[in-house]
Amino acid sequence: GFTVKRYSEMDAEAEYGELCNFIETVASNGIVTDFQVHARIAVLGKSFSPADNRKVPPLKYDYVRRLVQDYPQLSFSLNGGVDTLSGAKEELDECPGLAGVMIGRAWAANPWSFACSDSILYGDKGQGEVLLGYAKPRNRLEVLQMYGKHVDVEEQEHDPVRIRRFMTKAVSSLFAGEPNAKRYRIALDEIGGRPKKLAARGESWKDEPPLSELILDAATKHLSEEVLLRTPEESYEMILWEEQRTKERVALTDTASCSDAGGGDNESGQSIVAEWQQTRKESTEAAA
Repeated sequence: GFTVKRYSEMDAEAEYGELCNFIETVASNGIVTDFQVHARIAVLGKSFSPADNRKVPPLKYDYVRRLVQDYPQLSFSLNGGVDTLSGAKEELDECPGLAGVMIGRAWAANPWSFACSDSILYGDKGQGEVLLGYAKPRNRLEVLQMYGKHVDVEEQEHDPVRIRRFMTKAVSSLFAGEPNAKRYRIALDEIGGRPKKLAARGESWKDEPPLSELILDAATKHLSEEVLLRTPEESYEMILWEEQRTKERVALTDTASCSDAGGGDNESGQSIVAEWQQTRKESTEAAA
């Protein structure tokens, strides 16, 4: 694959016209039909970092929606500013012709928050499990148990001194935003570096417990049973509740900025979970 980029900064109609010209030029030979459109301009200059370009220029989702309408023979995905599953659903509902929504860093930072993607975005009611040939894990404890089988095989076939950190890093963000998630990550970091430390001392890692056991021990030691056993559906429900709570707080304080509700790792994270559980309990009792 390849990427073609254009940079522009002009009035809205002229800018959209230039964007259309760009799309038509790239698609003119019929080979390129799929476009991922980053809905921001890029400000080129030493005083503007890549991180600034991802946050500061205003998002122009209306441009992408217009492209979908104006070029139905082409495929367009929206990129930029969407960092939650509910946000992706909102954009796809707003513009059904969109081929997709690019998430990027947000998925890597908190993969479990997207665990319901198949059912929320595509209405999957178990068809995916048929295609996979096995049942999806029901919670993060089962994710780690399944992943443990994989890492043990990897360490039998490859040198743990070289690959252990890659194995532990893959699940380091699984509990992002949860109470004590930082302690879990620290424990994984220590596990990841242990084979190399043992080798440096002339000792063997082969007398150590299998990596699957070490990862599970780190999780069960630092994370609560509620966190480990919470289903994707319950987690998504909690995220929606947090998002609504944040919107209400922003409205009350009449400000456009708000601290990230996903900070976790402390007492505030525990209080959020407790408040959500109480709200959920009251809703269930009221429905009954």
